[in-house]
Amino acid sequence: MKKKFLAGALFVSLLTNFSPVPKLLAQQSSSQGPPQGSGSEAAPGETGPLSPRELKLERAKIFLATKRYEASIQEYQELLKSEPRNALYLNMIGINYLNLSNFGQAKKYFQRSAKADKKYSSPVNNLGMVWYQQKNYKKAIREYRRAIVIDPGQSGAYGNLGFAYYNTKKFPQAAEAFRKALEIDPHAFERNARVGTMMQDRSVSNRGMFYYMMAREYAQLGNAEQCAEYLRRAFDEGYPEFAKAKTDSAFAKVLTDPGVQEVLQRIPATPAEAASPND
Repeated sequence: MKKKFLAGALFVSLLTNFSPVPKLLAQQSSSQGPPQGSGSEAAPGETGPLSPRELKLERAKIFLATKRYEASIQEYQELLKSEPRNALYLNMIGINYLNLSNFGQAKKYFQRSAKADKKYSSPVNNLGMVWYQQKNYKKAIREYRRAIVIDPGQSGAYGNLGFAYYNTKKFPQAAEAFRKALEIDPHAFERNARVGTMMQDRSVSNRGMFYYMMAREYAQLGNAEQCAEYLRRAFDEGYPEFAKAKTDSAFAKVLTDPGVQEVLQRIPATPAEAASPND
């Protein structure tokens, strides 16, 4: 059975049993909202029955959210008959195909969406996700960087870029991309991240090192709570250089935090520390 990817428009509210592993961000729309002409937003205070087009759009969203991807594609295809160059609809069809692991069709619709609206960063980011899932990290990096040029305010594209760099063992570049994602949105990697739609990524090798890297980035931002959480994960994964956190200057801002201290106390004392007298 093909692996199904979680990339639904209502992912955050529907997902349960969230697994604390790295994530890729599949984007429904850019931070500026859907392209003009998509008609997905009602005017403030608007009332009355939905039009046939609005009903189709709502059905398409519901089918996607409930993982009825073929049905969602059919609704979006119906919508395209009257708006064949609607970038949002094309992007959403691509996301449905991505969920079905049909990478060829996903690529085709993301490319059509990007061509229909050259200022729309989401399909470009999502093209990167297709290449990432096919382990072509060089092409994934190229697309994520293109998405960032279009919209530098997308934390999701920076996060995805970081994962791609990480999997090519370009760790300094990965750390820089993760740091930028967190500067844009301090909650980008948390359970309730508000950056488009999330997709779990279980392909990052050496998770212990990844978690330590994330703890380090959160520490430099002064976010002790998330630093402690990622340190805990690094410890649980048995990361061999975990003890460096005690002396790494990157952790200086959070080193006295009780949560961080609680995790660091799990590190066995060195002979010198064991021999020092207690206060």
